[in-house]
Amino acid sequence: MFKKITLRNYRTHRDTTLELQPITLLIGNNSSGKSNFLSGIQHFSLLIRRGNPIKEEDPIVEARDYFPHRYRLANDDESMSIEIEWSKNNHFVKYYMELYKYVNFAENVACREKIELISNQSEVQRFENGYQAETNLLELQSQIRTAENIKEKELLNDFFRDFAYTFSYHLQPSFLKGIVEDPKKRKFDNDENSDENRIKIRIPSDLGYEGGNLQNLIKHVKNNEERVFSRFLTLMRRFASKNFQGIRYDDKKSQLLWEFDLGRTTTDRLVDEFSPNVISDGLIKAAAIALLVSIQRPPALILIEEIENGINPGNIQELIYWLWQATAPNQQDFTPQFILTSHSPSVLREFHQDLHSVYTFRLNKRNESDVRSLSKALDILVGIGTIEEGEIIEDEKTGERQVQIPKYKLAELWYDGIIG
Repeated sequence: MFKKITLRNYRTHRDTTLELQPITLLIGNNSSGKSNFLSGIQHFSLLIRRGNPIKEEDPIVEARDYFPHRYRLANDDESMSIEIEWSKNNHFVKYYMELYKYVNFAENVACREKIELISNQSEVQRFENGYQAETNLLELQSQIRTAENIKEKELLNDFFRDFAYTFSYHLQPSFLKGIVEDPKKRKFDNDENSDENRIKIRIPSDLGYEGGNLQNLIKHVKNNEERVFSRFLTLMRRFASKNFQGIRYDDKKSQLLWEFDLGRTTTDRLVDEFSPNVISDGLIKAAAIALLVSIQRPPALILIEEIENGINPGNIQELIYWLWQATAPNQQDFTPQFILTSHSPSVLREFHQDLHSVYTFRLNKRNESDVRSLSKALDILVGIGTIEEGEIIEDEKTGERQVQIPKYKLAELWYDGIIG
């Protein structure tokens, strides 16, 4: 599980740290830096993926990895970096990567990496790359794989895999419905049932940032992944108040048809069928999220921007409930975490008992994101009596204080401009 992520000098984030929960919510307006934080996570995730020795990619850091993303008011001697804290089965990992200007390399960029491992209260094990001599190669993973004296090698590999395969989404109805063709969409044949073809299809990556492959993936799971499709249908029927009946593929039209029971009695048809382009934006977006939470082995970290866009406020509760269900521990130990962004009080209200999972974002005059824990901010207001309806609950074991505020009061604070 990811415990903490810190970005330094990435776009608008001079020095931003988030303590991650099973679901972490970032709220603020469109220019506050919420998207920049998710972009930073994805940026360094791709760099870690590039440094995987199993991949055939060249592990060199390039100018495009550094200069376009660096906080523009940072000092010349300051690097751009990420720091990650992660744990699994009482093992704790802290990873650090930084990129900095170095004119002796062709791309004028160098990198450093280090990772610390603490296992069962033993001494800290440290592994480094780029500290003894300047380098532009992401070689730490390769060094760990070839080392013979690392007992917890598989654990470190688990960390790298979890972060490397972080996926970010900003789901757009026009892509989800197939109205706009995604030029990056990978083609695959859903009708091929062999094990070889199944292995090639990875739902989180093939879905695409805007969701351009959703229709193909639904067809694939319907034909090949019965358990996933059954779970998907169950969620969709709950979301659509049981009017949604199912999906079938029309060979003549070469598209999926979405089936609904509209209660008609003047026709012989038991259900009405609709092509994706006339399905509501909210339902089609919910379908993408339902598919992600239905797969048996989801990514360890899923980033979803503006989750409320297109969703009826009355359905937000059901959508957030899906995510909480997905984060519950299971027998396979494949439990994702989510980071969501939003600018809607409808989403914030669903966190009235989990305000420690919420961060507020705003942009200051130096084009720097000011990020604060909503729980800590409201703790002060509740403590001095400004918010009378709030309640502070202190954990007897840890001493941590958590603020709980009624849903309606959170909405009032939002509209009054105190939060949001």
